[in-house]
Amino acid sequence: MMLDRLEGNAELKSSVRLMLDSRRLTHSVLLVGEEGLGAGFAARCVAADYLYPQGGAPAEALVRGECCRAVAKAGKRDSGQIETGVVREAISVTGMGSGGKYLVGQVTAMRSEIFNTSLSAEGRAVLLYHVERMNEESANALLKVMEEPPEGVLFLLTADSLAGVLPTIRSRCISFAMAPVSPADCARYCTKQGVDAKAAALYSELFDGHIGTVLAAARDDARREQVEQALTLAKAAAAKDSYAAAVLLAGYEKEKDGAAALLADFRAVAAAGLRGSPRSPVQGDAARKALGAADAAMQRISAQVNPKIVLSVLAAKFRSF
Repeated sequence: MMLDRLEGNAELKSSVRLMLDSRRLTHSVLLVGEEGLGAGFAARCVAADYLYPQGGAPAEALVRGECCRAVAKAGKRDSGQIETGVVREAISVTGMGSGGKYLVGQVTAMRSEIFNTSLSAEGRAVLLYHVERMNEESANALLKVMEEPPEGVLFLLTADSLAGVLPTIRSRCISFAMAPVSPADCARYCTKQGVDAKAAALYSELFDGHIGTVLAAARDDARREQVEQALTLAKAAAAKDSYAAAVLLAGYEKEKDGAAALLADFRAVAAAGLRGSPRSPVQGDAARKALGAADAAMQRISAQVNPKIVLSVLAAKFRSF
C-alpha cells in the first residue's frame, strides 16, 4: 500500500487499511495535522490505494500530486475550471484566494466535473487541502456534493486543526489526527530520502519530527539560509544581545512575508530549546521568553502592524531574556 510509505501514524494506517480491504471506506475522510506532518501526503496515499489497489505508475503519479486541479479567478464566480493532470481520476483543490482562501468557483468546477463526467472503473478521488480556509459560501458549495455524492467518489480533506473546520463540513467526515514521529525516526526517514544525515538530525530536532518541514528545509537553499538566521537569532537571545538581534532583524524590516517566515523558524528553534534539545542555542527560561516574544511578534505582523516596529520591539526584548 502507498499509505505504508507514511512514517509512523500506525493507528491511521491500520484503520484505513481495514476500510479499504473491506471496501467500506467512508466517502469523506478528514486528516488533521499542523503544517509539515504530512496530511497532504497521507491524503494522496489513501487516494492512490483507493483508486489503484495494485499500485503502478498511476498510483505513483498521484502520490506525487500529478492529478487534475480545480482552479478559478478571484472575483469571477463563473471562472472555475478543471486543469487536466496525469491522473484523470483525481482532482485536487487548494485555495487560490487571498491568504489561500477557497474560491467558490473552484468548488463548483469540481462539483460539476464529478457529476457530469463518467466514472472510470476505479472511481474518483477529490483532494481538498486546508479546508480550514473555506468560507461559508465555498463550504456550502462543497456540502451540496458531500451530502449526496456520486457513486464511487471519495473525498479526502486536510486541515491544520479540527477547530478551524466549519462544523457543517466536520460532521460529514471521519477524522484522523496526524502525529509527528520522534526526531530520531524523522532523521532516519529523511536520510533515506537523500537528505544529508547531519542536516536531517539537526532539522528533525528543531522541527520536532515534522517530516514535511524537514524535507522542505533541507531541499531549499533559501530555506536553509533562513534556518541559519533563526539559529543566529537564537544565539543572540541566549546571550541577551539586543544589538546583534537588531542588526539581523533590520534586514527584514521591508519584507513582511520574509519576517513572518524567519519568526516562524525562530519560534521553532526556541521551542526546541524549551523541550531541552541540545541543538537549540537557547535553553530554559530564555527559550520560554524567546518563544513568547516570537509568538507576539508573529501575531502583530499578521495583524498588519508595521514590520519595522514589530522587529524593533522584538530586538529590544532580547535584553530581558
